[in-house]
Amino acid sequence: MNIYQSMMSWNVAAVLNPAAKDQAQQVQQSGVDSALTQADSVSKVVDIVLGKLGSWWQSAIEMIPNLAVAILVMVATLILANIVGRILQRVAGRVVDGEALESLLTTIVKTAVVCIGCFVSLSLMNLDKTVTSLLAGVGIIGLAIGFAFQDLAANFLAGIIMSIRKPFKVNDLVRTKGYLGFVKKINLCNTIIENFTGQRIIIPNKELFQSPLENYLVTGSRRVDVDVGVPYDSDLAQVEQVLRDAAAGLSWRMEDKEVSVWCLEFDDSSISWKVGVWMKCPGDTGYYDAKHDAHLAVKKALNEAEITIPLPIRTLNIPDRTIDRLLPHDQQHDKKRDKEKSNDFDQNHRSDQPHQEGSDRDSTGDSSDGDEDGES
Repeated sequence: MNIYQSMMSWNVAAVLNPAAKDQAQQVQQSGVDSALTQADSVSKVVDIVLGKLGSWWQSAIEMIPNLAVAILVMVATLILANIVGRILQRVAGRVVDGEALESLLTTIVKTAVVCIGCFVSLSLMNLDKTVTSLLAGVGIIGLAIGFAFQDLAANFLAGIIMSIRKPFKVNDLVRTKGYLGFVKKINLCNTIIENFTGQRIIIPNKELFQSPLENYLVTGSRRVDVDVGVPYDSDLAQVEQVLRDAAAGLSWRMEDKEVSVWCLEFDDSSISWKVGVWMKCPGDTGYYDAKHDAHLAVKKALNEAEITIPLPIRTLNIPDRTIDRLLPHDQQHDKKRDKEKSNDFDQNHRSDQPHQEGSDRDSTGDSSDGDEDGES
C-alpha cells in the first residue's frame, strides 16, 4: 500500500468518523513531509553527481593540453625505442654471441625506453601517485621473482656474462666439471656439450661460470706427449736422438716449434722419457689420431734401434709355510713325508761322520809311523 492509498483511507475514515479528522490531517501532513524529504534527497544526489561530472569535465578540458603533450611523448618514445633497438642490435652482434642474447638485449633496452616514456607521460598528466604505485609494484614483483627463481636467475645472468666475455664458442673443445667434449650450443641458461662417445651433456651456465674451464682450441696449438721407458744399460744419447728423429718425422708436426725430448726420472725398472710434439688445434688431424701416430712412431724407432721397453719387475718373498698352505692336501702330505726323509738322512749322515773322521785319523797315524820308520 502506497502513501496515496493510505491518505484516501484516512479521508474516508474522517468522513465516516469526524473524530478521526484531525488524525487524518496529521497523517496526510506527515506523508507530504516524507515525500518532500525524499525529493530533497534525490535532488541532493543528483546535484552531487552533476557536480562531480562537471568537475571531471572541467578537469578533462583543462588536461587536454597535457594529454596532447603526453600522447606526443609516447609517440616519440616508441619511435626512439625502435631506433635504439636497431642500433643496439647492430652493436650487440659484435660484442656478444648468439641471436637469442642479441634479441634479449634489444628487447630489454626497448622496454626500458618505453617504460621511461610512460612514466613521463603519466607525470605530465599529474598522475604522480600512479607512477609511484607502479614503481612500488614492479619492485615487489621483481623481489618475489628473484627469491622464487634464484637458480634460474643465476644461470640467466651467468649466460649473459659468458656471452659478453666469450670464454668459449661453438665447436670449441672444453673440459669442465669432469666432462670433456665439443660445445654444440650456448643458451641463456645452459650450455650443451657433446663428448667423444656421442652423448650430449647439458651443463647449467652457473656451473660453467663458477668452475675452472679448459679450452683446448683457444690458442690454436696443442702439444702431444708420449711417455716411454728404456733399460738402464741403454745409451742415453742414442735414446734421445732416436726419440727426436721419430717425433720429427710426423707429418702433422708444426714446423715452427721444436720437438722436445726430456729424460725425466729413474723408475724401478727403467729410465723414463717424455717426447713432446706440437700440432695445430684445430687442424686436419685430430688429437687422438696424432697421439696414436706418435706412439706408433716411437715404438717403431726403438725397435729399429734394438732398444727394448722393459717390463716392470717385482720380487716377492713368500714364506714356506704360506706356500705349504696353498698346496693341495695330498701334495702337502707328500712334501711333509719328503721333508721327514730328508731330516732322517741328515741325521744318519751326521752320526756316521765321527766314525769316518776317527778312521781317517787312524789311517793318518799309521802312515806317519811308517814314514818315521823309513827315515830311521
